[in-house]
Amino acid sequence: MYNHHENGGGGGMATVWSEDQQQTEKPTHPEWGVMKEQDFHPLTLKHQRDLENLHQSGSLITDFYFWQANLGGYCMANMIQNVVVSSEGAFVLVRRIVEGAPHPGRKKKKRV
Repeated sequence: MYNHHENGGGGGMATVWSEDQQQTEKPTHPEWGVMKEQDFHPLTLKHQRDLENLHQSGSLITDFYFWQANLGGYCMANMIQNVVVSSEGAFVLVRRIVEGAPHPGRKKKKRV
């Protein structure tokens, strides 16, 4: 996938990418969801963005409240324990890296 070239002085590894390899690399993005009945169910885009922002800032919280209809309504995510609790039960909270560009989100309506 990529070539490793050893650094002469420091003894560490440096990764060198050729232009061809950089162009063929597929973009990736994080996706948040829950495991329900052995299937991954993504959360709504707004909740995914909120969780990712918290994750990126290092602010893992134990009480992220949100509404998710396919999980029975009102839910609470615990980012420390990686669990989502709803009226339908407890589900494993998953952050996975998937191929492709992230969804652009909803387009804002132009106001006249």
